[in-house]
Amino acid sequence: MSAIMAKRILPLLPLLLLASAGIAASPAAGPATLVQVAPVVVSTRAIPVRVPGVVARRTEAQLSFKVGGVVRDVAVRAGDTVTAGQVLACLDLAEIDAQLAQARSGVEKARRDRARAVELHERAVVSTELAQDATTGLEQAEASLRIAEFNRLHAMVTAPAAGRVLRRQVEPNEMVGPGQVAVLFASDDEGWIARAGVPDREAARLRVGDSATVLGAGQQPLPGRIVQISEAADSATRTTEVEVRLEGAPPALRSGSVVDLELQPGDVPGRAVVPATSLVEGEGRTAHVFIAAVDGHTVHRQKVTVQTLHDGQAFLETELPPEARVVVIGAEFLREGVAIEIAP
Repeated sequence: MSAIMAKRILPLLPLLLLASAGIAASPAAGPATLVQVAPVVVSTRAIPVRVPGVVARRTEAQLSFKVGGVVRDVAVRAGDTVTAGQVLACLDLAEIDAQLAQARSGVEKARRDRARAVELHERAVVSTELAQDATTGLEQAEASLRIAEFNRLHAMVTAPAAGRVLRRQVEPNEMVGPGQVAVLFASDDEGWIARAGVPDREAARLRVGDSATVLGAGQQPLPGRIVQISEAADSATRTTEVEVRLEGAPPALRSGSVVDLELQPGDVPGRAVVPATSLVEGEGRTAHVFIAAVDGHTVHRQKVTVQTLHDGQAFLETELPPEARVVVIGAEFLREGVAIEIAP
């Protein structure tokens, strides 16, 4: 290099070094990323519990014969409407009436025997023990008569209240044993219920009085309320039975229909809720959200813990600023401190 050129360059060297340092420290800013944001909401609403259940009338009974015998008549079929006291089915009463007549004759004889024993005892002909035995014999005969009358009464199946026949289980001329179910009956007086087995962890969040909704295929949602929670869990399924009383009769459902139950626990302490689309880089219960700066020109990457997801919303255990706005569209293209432009 000639002496003349060196003299020209050396005075400019500090300026060149300063310029090159400035370029390295402040890279050229790229174009802002277009995003959409949504506000963070603080909600006290508990997450509903969704479980399958079965609807039925509150009072349903398996009506059966007290004694065995031959079925004489079944007066109803499934779906029939009946009134209180109406005879639904009856056994052949020939044998039962004969037993009843035998028991009545036994009582008459026992009364005569007792009267004779008392008279002879008063005349000192028989001992006190024989008179007492006659009294005991009468009591036994009267007890046998009450049994025969009771069996005669329950040789017929009658409706305990106004309601509907769900199913008939026997036919005429069938031989049935004691206690065999003849008719499945449901009362219309006490409304409808739904029962469901709720996992133990979810059942712990429920209380008697919590609201519920029955969602059946082909019908409008039907409101209800929890009226009973079992005190014992099923050891096999690890579920607890919950009973919901419905506010009306489900017009499109029958007793035994399977439905979806949405049980709504009471309010919980407030926590942050954001749209699920704002979550990025999720792993297990942790994820990240991008929070727009107050000026709306940059973003901050925040790690959060997700409590649960429901209806497109993420309920967080991590506290977020109440005035914060999270990126819901475009978050996958962002990084810490990047420039953004918020779309309307």
